[in-house]
Amino acid sequence: MASATSGRPRDPRIDAAVLAATRELLVQVGWEGMSLRSIATRAGVGRAALHRRWPSKAHLVLDAILGSVPDLSPFEGTDRAGWVRWVVDGSAQLFGRPEVRAALPGLLAALRDHDDLRATIWMGFSTPATELFAAGETTAQSGAAKDARAALVLAAGAALFLSVIAREDDTPEMRDRLHELLVKVAR
Repeated sequence: MASATSGRPRDPRIDAAVLAATRELLVQVGWEGMSLRSIATRAGVGRAALHRRWPSKAHLVLDAILGSVPDLSPFEGTDRAGWVRWVVDGSAQLFGRPEVRAALPGLLAALRDHDDLRATIWMGFSTPATELFAAGETTAQSGAAKDARAALVLAAGAALFLSVIAREDDTPEMRDRLHELLVKVAR
């Protein structure tokens, strides 16, 4: 039986080459110095391949630095303290990556202009994480989802602030203290 999809299947090697080229160029030339043309050239593909896969530079960069699906394996089988630890450490790791640091100025402006992208990121990352935080809670305890979202905001916001503004205080000791404070709230 013939497949119901139209057109030829996409070549995953193109996606991998484009995402790698995007990360490399972010580190080398930054958000402002990078264009879809330069990404296509570095990846050895036509610009049309990029436009078929990503509607904008912001969409492509976010896919390159975050991926399309969050890795929730660090959360599996952990208690709330472990959940908070991973949110604090994972956020710090994310915002400490060179390609993420290079993308931040442009991405923040792009997210302001792409409400769909901002909402997709938030729901894509917060929903699965909050479900893990609230696992086993009954509907009467539905405040757990709000607590989890608040903990995500606090941890990710602190990691972003430490990574960009308070770099002198971006230390394992500071992350340990953030973890201690957030665990008190999460319980």
